[in-house]
Amino acid sequence: MVLVIKKTMLAAVLLSTVSLSAMANLGIAFSSGQGIHDITPYRLALSWDFGPVWREDDLWGLNVAWENSFAIWSGPTRPELAPGRATDLNATTTGPMLRWQRRSPLTGMQVIPYTELGVGLSWLSETEIQGRVLSLHFQFEDKFGLGMRFGKKQQYDMAIRAYHYSNASIKRPNSGVNLAMASFGVWLPNK
Repeated sequence: MVLVIKKTMLAAVLLSTVSLSAMANLGIAFSSGQGIHDITPYRLALSWDFGPVWREDDLWGLNVAWENSFAIWSGPTRPELAPGRATDLNATTTGPMLRWQRRSPLTGMQVIPYTELGVGLSWLSETEIQGRVLSLHFQFEDKFGLGMRFGKKQQYDMAIRAYHYSNASIKRPNSGVNLAMASFGVWLPNK
């Protein structure tokens, strides 16, 4: 059963990567930061911005994006953890984001600020990290971010995001993991 879920998640990520590429602006970003119990995350993400879906003619409006990511979480060996307990894991995530953003750059600047909210489906290589028992490989990724796009064509992206990983108490214990990351990305030109 676990293998079937893992293969289904991988197939969903690959399928969405191929099918979304032709329909939206493509961005790539690298993130890193800090988490509970000194977990250090490293995250590489591909994002597709489908453009405005609400209030597209107003100064501020809502965009929809989709993001696929791969992350490595590393933690130091801690003396209170029994030998063999997981201190590192890999995470694969896919899911939508809603981005509330300004439609045109700020006056006198080439900056477009935004705030975003997203929920994704994650597959973790371990069911625990640094003593945090997650119980399942399958997790939800909730995220909230503040950021800005900048540059002549707003091709660069910087953001600060908070992440929460949890299985929504499908199985207990469900310690969850909280991470904070800074991100830098580039949006590729849309042909």
